[in-house]
Amino acid sequence: MIKQWGVALATATVFLASQQAMALSVSANGSDEAFGVDASQTIFPGVRAGVGYLNTDDSGHNAKAYSGSLMFSPYLPGIDLAVGGRYQYQDTHHGDGGGVGLGGSAFVDTPIPLASVGAYGFYTPDGLTHGDVDKSYEYGAQARVNLISHTYLYGGYRYMRTDFDGEGSHTLDSGPILGVSVGF
Repeated sequence: MIKQWGVALATATVFLASQQAMALSVSANGSDEAFGVDASQTIFPGVRAGVGYLNTDDSGHNAKAYSGSLMFSPYLPGIDLAVGGRYQYQDTHHGDGGGVGLGGSAFVDTPIPLASVGAYGFYTPDGLTHGDVDKSYEYGAQARVNLISHTYLYGGYRYMRTDFDGEGSHTLDSGPILGVSVGF
């Protein structure tokens, strides 16, 4: 009996490990004044953890944003939906600090084969911030085209704005972006 449980446990571990290995996604994007990289990994069915980095000079001064997220993606036919939280730390000319933002993304297929459109957004309210950050928000829209399995090219628009203690509100990044995402 113990041997059978051991074989079943080993088989389940190998199966889950192989599924997790296929769920890694890495993306890179850029614009004329910014570049960013992101990576995410499925940790449980329907749950992804991610990290990201953005470097932008759009505000006239260099700003860096480091983030970590935990997103829930329920299975919904016809829509790629993710909701959850993201911690983001900002190192800028206007101040340093961070906070937990709430938000998500939604993408739907288009009548054009292998193409989808969607949007994302995160809002970090005053009560969930620290340091010089009072509140911040980021949102964007994208069109994606699948190149091969788990790999797509995307283009869109990103807008990121933060209110800083004593410095007021500043747009840290805004404008069109191009990127590529590769899944393993």
